[in-house]
Amino acid sequence: MAPEKKDKAIAALEGVHAALKGLNANERQRVLASVYALLDIPAPGLSGRNTEASDEVASPTPTDASAGAAVASTRPLAIRELIQEKKPRTHPQFVTLFAYFRERHENRSTFSRDDLKRYYTMSREHPPANYDRDFVEAIKKGWIHEDADNSYITSRGIEAVESGFAGVGEKKARVKERTAKRKIPNKKRS
Repeated sequence: MAPEKKDKAIAALEGVHAALKGLNANERQRVLASVYALLDIPAPGLSGRNTEASDEVASPTPTDASAGAAVASTRPLAIRELIQEKKPRTHPQFVTLFAYFRERHENRSTFSRDDLKRYYTMSREHPPANYDRDFVEAIKKGWIHEDADNSYITSRGIEAVESGFAGVGEKKARVKERTAKRKIPNKKRS
């Protein structure tokens, strides 16, 4: 390889590394898969050798369980899988999860209120009786910002989904706990 080409290749490698460094493994896989598709390059591990660059580097093929897991993580995630993983319990949680799925797995960050309705059908979930009320509740919780066709999931909404809605509904549970404690009769001290 000529020195000038090597310098460009090293600079490109450093740039890619810097860009991917802050992402988690799943995000890195999705970005790399997108880059391969955009550049019309066969993804490593899926096609054997790269015939155009056969004199330089052969594409790796998965030979162990970790390589197989890496290939599996590049597969698209189904909405149903995300529901099973994050376990939303309320319709505002489902609406937020649908916005998350749309942004993270379909690369479509904005939506209208009605755009998210179709995800109920896609996921085989029963739609709420009052979708608009539940959408507004997701807005009130700070999970979604509504701006006509440019609505989007907020950072708080992303955090809620990624945590599996942990902590959501704890306030009600604490109130029920306190109420239950009050109902227990106090023992008389002797």
